[in-house]
Formats: sequence, C-alpha cells, structure tokens
Amino acid sequence: MNFREKLIQLRDGRNLSQQELADLLGVSRQTVVRWEAGKSVPSVNQIPDICSAFGVDADTLLGISDSGSEKPPSDVDRENEKRKAKQVKLTTLIVFGVLIAAAVAGLIVTICYAVKDGAYDTSSTVWIVSIPQNTPMIVLSVVLTVFIVLLVVFFIRIIRKWK
Repeated sequence: MNFREKLIQLRDGRNLSQQELADLLGVSRQTVVRWEAGKSVPSVNQIPDICSAFGVDADTLLGISDSGSEKPPSDVDRENEKRKAKQVKLTTLIVFGVLIAAAVAGLIVTICYAVKDGAYDTSSTVWIVSIPQNTPMIVLSVVLTVFIVLLVVFFIRIIRKWK
C-alpha cells in the first residue's frame, strides 16, 4: 500500500474529512486533496505531523513496512530492467555470433590445410588425401563441425526463448 492509499485509509478510519485533516495538520484542503490523488507528497517536515495525528510511524505511513513487502517498481525501474535485458540479449547474440564465426573460420582453415597436405596424383589427375598423415586434421574438422552445430542449436533455442 502506497502513501496516498494509506493516508485515505487512515483518514477514513478516523472519520475525518479532508478539511478536518487539513486543519489538524495546518495545511490547506487542496494540499490534502493533492496527497490523496497522488499528485504530490508531503514534505519531510510534514511527515512527523501526519504520523503523530494518526499515531503511526513513518514506515507504516509511507508503506515501507507493509507486511515486509517492498513498494512496487516505478516506470523508470521497469524501463531500466528492460534496457538491461536488451543489453544482455544483444551481448549474448554477439558472443554466439563471434563463437560461430571463429569456429567456421577454424574449420575452413583446417580443411584447407588438410587439402594442402594432400598429394596430387598426376597420372590420374585427382587429389589424394592421405588419411594416416591427416588424421589429426580430420578429427579437428569433425570436432569443429560438431561444435558449430551445437552453437547453432543453442543460438536458435535462445532466440526462440526470447520471442
């Protein structure tokens, strides 16, 4: 419960009109109307007067200690949370993009190196890739391919989760 709701509840509980409350606090009725409408709040100097008029502490009056609950987030807080969420999403997409690009570049370099080490048979005009000699390159190519596939799958799952 926020301040304006608490003030209305306390005033109604004491069967006071807005004018009676205003007279009790030494302010105008319009001031009480603005407080209850949520258009303004009392000054720091007025809070103790209001608390003593109703016999409550400032935490209760301001809605800070309502059953241990916190006051709801403001529009500014919500906008900041949205902005942070967008930044996290963008950072995640960039990281996945860089990882995928690095893995694809590594796979291309590995395949080019494996083919470069292959022997060219002039009699049959074909490239022969010697398996025993290039086994590490083939294994690396397979590992990089699996890594790329996993990155792409996770990337797609994250994008679908955000929709």
